[in-house]
Amino acid sequence: MYKLLKLKKYYSLGLVLIFLFIGSSYAEYPSTSIGVIDLNYILSESKSAKDAAKQIEDIAIKVEKEIATSDQELIDEQNKLIESQSIMAPDAFEEKRIEYEKKVQNYNVSRQDKLLSIDKMVNDSRNSVLDALRPILEEISNEKGITILLEKNSVLLNAENMDITNEAIQMLDKQLPKIKVNQE
Repeated sequence: MYKLLKLKKYYSLGLVLIFLFIGSSYAEYPSTSIGVIDLNYILSESKSAKDAAKQIEDIAIKVEKEIATSDQELIDEQNKLIESQSIMAPDAFEEKRIEYEKKVQNYNVSRQDKLLSIDKMVNDSRNSVLDALRPILEEISNEKGITILLEKNSVLLNAENMDITNEAIQMLDKQLPKIKVNQE
């Protein structure tokens, strides 16, 4: 009986210590409020994103036309080289063929650089929008007491009042209505 009372006493003391430890650890963390934002929607529907997309589309069309023209010029040059093969000396033809292949290689590098520059413009414009959005999200989070902000694509279900996307777009459109896209 004495051992049973002693065991109950230690058990009770252990429970009290556990509750004190748990209570103190909860006091260390702030209350949590969660917000949700749809970054893909912002990156496609904000004024600055639409403006950048239009500029990039215009540049891409121009680049595609340049590439098509250059492609046709190379094809024409190749056809002339093939036609001249029968009337040229073999050494002279070989020299012209090597020169043409170098030209094609240089053109392919240039073409790839142009296409990569379009991708870079897209990434730079997205980063500009996200850089402008960051302080806006901080401001909204501070006003609403949001401690955690989640991207909507990673959330399965949320209450409508948790979504701050529209508010963020309105503020972003005022602060950054346009972006200057630089073609490199």
